Parts: sequence; structure tokens; C-alpha cells
Amino acid sequence: MRKTDTAKTKKLRVELALFFAVFFLWNATASGEKVRVAMPAKSLTFLNFYVSESLGAYKSEGLEVSLEQITPRVGIAGMLSGEIDYMTAIGSTLRATATGVPVKALMFTMDRVLLFMLGKPEFKSIKDLKGRKNIVAVTDIAATPAFAAIAMARAHGVDPAKELIIVSVGTVPIALAALQSGSADVAILSVPFNFRAEESGFRNLGSAVDYMQSPFAGVGATDAKIQSNPGQVKRMLRATLKGLQQTKDPAKRETVIGLIVKEFNMDGRTAARALDESMKALSDSGIMPDQAIKAEMEELQKRLKIKGEVPVSKLVDYTLLKEILNEMKR
Repeated sequence: MRKTDTAKTKKLRVELALFFAVFFLWNATASGEKVRVAMPAKSLTFLNFYVSESLGAYKSEGLEVSLEQITPRVGIAGMLSGEIDYMTAIGSTLRATATGVPVKALMFTMDRVLLFMLGKPEFKSIKDLKGRKNIVAVTDIAATPAFAAIAMARAHGVDPAKELIIVSVGTVPIALAALQSGSADVAILSVPFNFRAEESGFRNLGSAVDYMQSPFAGVGATDAKIQSNPGQVKRMLRATLKGLQQTKDPAKRETVIGLIVKEFNMDGRTAARALDESMKALSDSGIMPDQAIKAEMEELQKRLKIKGEVPVSKLVDYTLLKEILNEMKR
């Protein structure tokens, strides 16, 4: 009896040891490494990040990601202080780098500008902005929405310098409110705010997707973060890339539409339309042509009067992303 009891006791101890080992391993994985990500607004511009979080891409990389609505300027300051880990407003990241802030763009989740020009009902097209002073509400006069307004106006013979008064209002919801209140004639809006403007009777004058290729959304981090914790950065990039692939996967279309309905308070039809618009701008690899980045910087230099050329190598660091892409090919 004693030998049998001893054998049973040993077996029980082994089973308990295995149980607690698995439990603690699961608990550590479930909690994950906490990461704070700043995004300027809860919009479809950053859909792939919500997909990465909802469908488990971040969790699979051992990350517990908090997606937080923070204005770009506060986000940059937060990264420099160490309070924020990553930034999704990649255009603002590039502009900060160009002015000497030690941050880099690491990947681009959107390589086309998913922004829409919404105007008063009396405007039938962008050409109707000619011959008058139009107040244009944007998030920031040195941000991508302002450049989109300029590019769209120029394409239709409207002089941005003489016929557009571009006003910084801080956030996309405030830009929509400015349009609705009548304090702005035109607003540059992201999804889903463009749909809300249309529902209020304002006219969609066009999408920036058809006018410009420009860094719009992605992952940015400080030089210090890249150097001190490349492992975490690489996992963040890999998970974000997975989210991009999941967002574009036809097999997951209904799942993603359901996520949009839940996260952005849309009906199914509008959510499907929003996904279709988003797909036009999503990147395949996270890498975009140097020329598109240079064009963005040239426009920025004109507006902020920055002298001298800013090389792409100072703005972007693809090192870890390229490692991931090479690993995926094996």
C-alpha cells in the first residue's frame, strides 16, 4: 500500500506542477506586455489596428495594446517622455522628424490618403470654390488633411493661396462640427465622419485617394525606443502587419464588417461601404515609395519654411520591417 500511495503521490505532484506551470505561462501570455498607442481619432483610417487588437494579432505577439485617442502633438510629446510607445499619425511623425525631433516612421499602414472633402450643399464640385474665400477646416495646417485640400484644389484650378483659408481645428470631429455650424465652408474628413457629413446634407466633393499618394497612417516610434527595445518594436510591427493582412482577407470580410459595426456604431451597409473605401488606401507591405515621402516633405517645407533637403533615411527606418518581410518569405 505504501509503495502504491507513494507512486500516486508522485504522479499527483507531477500533475500539479504541470498544471501550475501551464497556468502561470498562460497568465503571463494573457496579460501581455502593456503598450500604449496614440491615434488622433477613432476613425477607419486606423481600422487595421483595431483588427489586430480584436482578432488577436497583438496578443499572439505577447502585447497588450491600448489604442488611445490623443492629438498628434501630445502623442509626440508622450513618446519623448516615455508615456506613449507608438504613434499611428505617421504624417505627423514625419513632420516632427523633419523639424529635429528624434522619432522615425517604421512602417506605413496606409500609403494613400483616405480623406474626403465635404462642402456646403451649394457646392456641386471643387471648381465651385473658385472666385471666393473658402474657410477649410482641417486637423492641423501642417498635417496631411491640409496638404490634401491643397492638392485637390490645385487639380481643379482653384488657387490654394488665394481661394482657401485653411484653419487648424485640432481633431476630425471638430472639423465636422465646424462644417455643421457654418463656421467652415469645407472640411477635410476621414471615415466615418465623411458619411456623417453626407447624412447631414453636405456634399462629398471628392476623395484624396484619387489625387495623391502620401504617408497617412502607420507606426512611428522614438529613436530611443528603437534602440532600447528592438524586440518589442519588431513584435509590434509584425502584429500590425498581420492586422493589415486580416483586414484585406476576403475570408474575414464579414468579421471585419462586424467589427466596424461594433466599434464605429455603423449599420451593416455603411460599414461595408467604409471597408471598401479603406481597402483603396491600405498598404500591402508597409513600405511606400521614397518619392511619395519626398513629395510630402517638399510640401511641408513650403508651409513651415524649412530650409534644406531632408533625406528619406532621416525620416524612415525600415530595418526591422524588412527583417519581418524576409522571415515571412521563408
